[in-house]
Amino acid sequence: MDKNQKLELIWSAIRKAYPKRKLVFNDGDPDSQVMIIGEAPGQDEERQGKPFVGRAGKLMTGTLEALGWKRSDFYISNIVKYRPSDELGKNRTPTDDEIGKFRPAIEKEIAVVDPKLIVLVGRVAMAGMGLSGSMGENRGRIIEKDGRKFLITYHPAAILRNINWEPQFREDLGKIRELV
Repeated sequence: MDKNQKLELIWSAIRKAYPKRKLVFNDGDPDSQVMIIGEAPGQDEERQGKPFVGRAGKLMTGTLEALGWKRSDFYISNIVKYRPSDELGKNRTPTDDEIGKFRPAIEKEIAVVDPKLIVLVGRVAMAGMGLSGSMGENRGRIIEKDGRKFLITYHPAAILRNINWEPQFREDLGKIRELV
């Protein structure tokens, strides 16, 4: 069974577990050496069925392209596979319970893709992979855990809220080339 077939089995199990949700699974190359993991889809991602396609995704893609990469050079996913929303229908941060429910799926996804480097964008992705500490403590760091190498950086949505973090975000993503 190839990687795409294995990922389809994971996806089928998630669809079965959440039949009433609009789900967003992945995008990119499952043979990539680099996997990018975010927290959860937003409204644009839910509408298009792909992770990181809204404003934050465009910022991330543009930054990667400025560093000489194409979006298709990466395998992109999220910890939580549906858009968490509040009672008004606005995006909200995934709960610890939601993150915990999807942790086995993202771990299986990582096992199938088997990347040399996992880029965690944002605190939720970091926590979802069982890494502790604040974003301030961990941003820009490479952490090795369970035989995997993680690079931690800001979520691009955070950059949209605080443009002063953009140089660090670019610097962090610039480390990808030396790590693979």
